[in-house]
Amino acid sequence: MCRGWRDQVEEGVPETEVILPSPQPSGPCGCRVGIRHVVVVLGLLGCMLDYLMRFGLSVAIVAMVNTTVIQPVGNHSVTPDHACPAALNGTSDDPMQGEGEFLWTVKEQGMILGTFFWGYFFTKTIGGRISELVGARETMAVSIGVSGLLCLLSPTFAYINPLALATLRFVMGMVQGPSFPALYCVLLRWAPPDKLATMTTIAFSGMSLGSVVAMGSSQWVVEHLGWQWVFWGAGAVAILWTPFWLYFVRNSPCSHPLMSSQEAELLAPNLVIKPKRRVPWGRLLRCWRFYPSIVGELASSWVANLTTTQGPTFLKTQIGMNMEEVSFVLTVGQACSWVSAFSIGRLSDWFIQSCHLKKANTRRLIHSIGMVGVVVGLVSVVLAGCNKWLVAAMLMVAMIGSPATLSSFTLTPMDIAPNYAGTLSGMLGIGNISGFLAPLITAEMVIQTGGWDASILLGAVIYMLAGLLYLATVTTEVQEWNDYDEILDSDDSE
Repeated sequence: MCRGWRDQVEEGVPETEVILPSPQPSGPCGCRVGIRHVVVVLGLLGCMLDYLMRFGLSVAIVAMVNTTVIQPVGNHSVTPDHACPAALNGTSDDPMQGEGEFLWTVKEQGMILGTFFWGYFFTKTIGGRISELVGARETMAVSIGVSGLLCLLSPTFAYINPLALATLRFVMGMVQGPSFPALYCVLLRWAPPDKLATMTTIAFSGMSLGSVVAMGSSQWVVEHLGWQWVFWGAGAVAILWTPFWLYFVRNSPCSHPLMSSQEAELLAPNLVIKPKRRVPWGRLLRCWRFYPSIVGELASSWVANLTTTQGPTFLKTQIGMNMEEVSFVLTVGQACSWVSAFSIGRLSDWFIQSCHLKKANTRRLIHSIGMVGVVVGLVSVVLAGCNKWLVAAMLMVAMIGSPATLSSFTLTPMDIAPNYAGTLSGMLGIGNISGFLAPLITAEMVIQTGGWDASILLGAVIYMLAGLLYLATVTTEVQEWNDYDEILDSDDSE
């Protein structure tokens, strides 16, 4: 029975006309692990590796830089003037204190952390279209695999000079840019329509999982193996992941040799979703209700910089935590964020399936919950002053609220134009401009104000304004230009 519909596909029958068999029980309990579940797990691991390679530097750089030596930037040192007493006095029990090999200034560190996002910005914006034309499966495999090779080279470039490492990070950003848009395209074909939010959040929760692994393991790796293994380990695992992704994932469920008839029936509605050869750029760019999602991505990326990219530096140089405490706080925070992503995705799908809320109102509710968590958390971090464990708790609150975006504006491309989800998800990457602006602006604000409070409050304001804009304009209606190819073909035939 399974072979029948595959024969139709191989003979060139359009996917929308393939006749699927009636579902048959798969075993005594009528249940089984489907290929879609394998795809989602591999997507989760891909996101995890993406973030592990991206943010491993955020922890490693604390061990790489010698913070016991004054590094002047004008009249300022690495430790902010208004830092807490624990940071000003240092922590003698910190095994990583003073062991850094590099005398990099605050600005140089900000440059190294930020250049990744310069490259990421350029290629993510077009990465969705690349994945639609080349193939989403192939695009993501190249993105993660090549990033793994570059990650292996990071220690070598660090020893050359900070500019060399910054350049490597720029190239790595360019390579990783198309990965998430490509994963969107894969999930859109492999997720049953009523499980879209759940499967999307599961896959993209790998971002939090990657941060958990980076924060949780980097301390041990640095102490026992050396900071170089933060890069060598992540790069090696990324290269190992690539062949598994290529073997188990296909761009279309219909072309998968291991697909069961039951799963084919379940995913049949997705056969109508096909990347289009022509993009209605004029109509797409006039769709003003898509732009708040780009602004939302900008705010989300800005807050991620504060909590993940520069979180270790903030907790160490401003609050005075040692690296063991920093690792604990960020690991627990990201673990809670990972659990939050699962819960929020299930809650979103439940509201829609049970008809308690319309899809647009569900997106509003979910985003509102996350926005309150992020804004309250960041403001409370400032109000907590030098109470390091209260600061840690409030930072965790902000991390827990962040994954709400995976079930709100992140789904906008799938909601309004599923045939162009790759293109639109790539355009969301315009918001990642804050990925390289935020570290530079944060470093400058720390230097000018002598502390982190102003930069954290700025992040809270940006996130709140972007969230209010999204709540006021959100739509989930499929746009008429989603069938642009069919419209043009119809006009041509007339």
